[in-house]
Amino acid sequence: MGTLARSHETNFLVSDFKACNVGIDHCVYLEDKQTPSSVIIVNSQNGSRTIVHSSRNLPEVTCEEFLRANILNGPYQWIHFEGRPNSPDIQKMLLEIDKHNRVHAKDECITSSVELEKCRPEFAQLLDKADYVFVSKEFAMMYKFSSKEEAVNGFNDQLRAGSVVICAWGETGAVAKVKDQPTVCSPSFPPSKVVDTLGAGDTFNAATIVSLTSGASLQDAITFGCKVAGAKCGISGFGGLEKYQEEICSNQ
Repeated sequence: MGTLARSHETNFLVSDFKACNVGIDHCVYLEDKQTPSSVIIVNSQNGSRTIVHSSRNLPEVTCEEFLRANILNGPYQWIHFEGRPNSPDIQKMLLEIDKHNRVHAKDECITSSVELEKCRPEFAQLLDKADYVFVSKEFAMMYKFSSKEEAVNGFNDQLRAGSVVICAWGETGAVAKVKDQPTVCSPSFPPSKVVDTLGAGDTFNAATIVSLTSGASLQDAITFGCKVAGAKCGISGFGGLEKYQEEICSNQ
């Protein structure tokens, strides 16, 4: 779910989402707004990227729009949020999921997760609001943590009971920790040649969540996430990533 401006770029975005099998039924279309745009410069030597972004005037999804979409009564077992400038609304939406879960049977409950990537101090209020918290290297370094292990142990006390913190740290892999439990870790799985790292973090998050929803252990889930993220770094964009699925899954 997100917001879309009714501008000349919208047709392209809608067709691209459709081609990638991304559902946008719950998106909010807004009049008199402009679509954000980015220019991405990829280093052909090492796959690193520089992003020049123009956010323009498109607002983020509000909690009221989230509730009007009736997502909580839809066929969803997991809802993931990306930390955005609308963190007060994200907090409200996460609390609405908790409210839903308190009055529904276990098999009707919704698992929640949130990614804290950008260095925004206000994201700290979200650390104890989700079942799974994905923290980036940059967010962790804002708190002076110098490794993924330091990060998950450092954030442990800010988690709610039973929740999980996960931190991917580039070429060193990823680590995860259930609150007050031992950590589990995975190495990275770099491609033979790094082509494009844009979206590797999102790929890790998505693959980890998919693995967890299929019943994998936390250890196996982050390992799967690292494998898929590594494969993504070896190709340009995301098209063609599916060809790695059989190989990756066979090693799961």
